[in-house]
Amino acid sequence: METRIIAGDPVPAPDATLIRALRNAHRWAAALKSGTTLGRLAAAEKVAERYLARILHLAGLSPRIQAAILDGTQPAELTLERLAKVQLPLDWTAQERLLGFAR
Repeated sequence: METRIIAGDPVPAPDATLIRALRNAHRWAAALKSGTTLGRLAAAEKVAERYLARILHLAGLSPRIQAAILDGTQPAELTLERLAKVQLPLDWTAQERLLGFAR
């Protein structure tokens, strides 16, 4: 479990692990769309199919959430661990509410 302490105004801090996972998700989604099977992709990436499937759903995050991850302005509690465990709705507005992106 990660704990972040934030004092004062938060300074954007890109999370390299989260960014790498998001990039992998898009790359893996493209490979699957081109016909590569999940099993073959997992073997090529040297990861378990279950892990690949958990990370893959990040490609479906709302553009607003993805942009925040890339520029480091996502909520402090938005970690890869949390994203891997949460059941993400398909609706982008619902995702944003669930993950702390208040409008």
